[in-house]
Amino acid sequence: MTVKTRTLLSAALVAIVAALAVGTARADVSQTPLATACPAGYQHLSVAALEASAPYILPRRVDTAGNDNGLVCGLALPNSVRDEDCKNGGLVACILGQLGLPIYHFTDDDNPAAGTSPAGG
Repeated sequence: MTVKTRTLLSAALVAIVAALAVGTARADVSQTPLATACPAGYQHLSVAALEASAPYILPRRVDTAGNDNGLVCGLALPNSVRDEDCKNGGLVACILGQLGLPIYHFTDDDNPAAGTSPAGG
């Protein structure tokens, strides 16, 4: 084998390994953790605890429409979103602002891969 051929094969091998490593890293970032069934960045939250701390109405609705296990996933939004909602007449957002609490985007913690989904669901 010539030096030129060996160099070309080495470069090809490095490129293939690098492509596989990048592809694997991207897949890991977008996966939902099975332990909480929440998307990346979301917190696993108790509906009862949210209701006890403030006028959070949506967690119960989201959970009841989902797997109804008393837990939801919540993504705390920036305070600027809460404050803007308050300025536009959002009563709950205003109360949350007075209490210094965040406004959340809620989704159910229902993940069929984790076995939390109702059968036939």
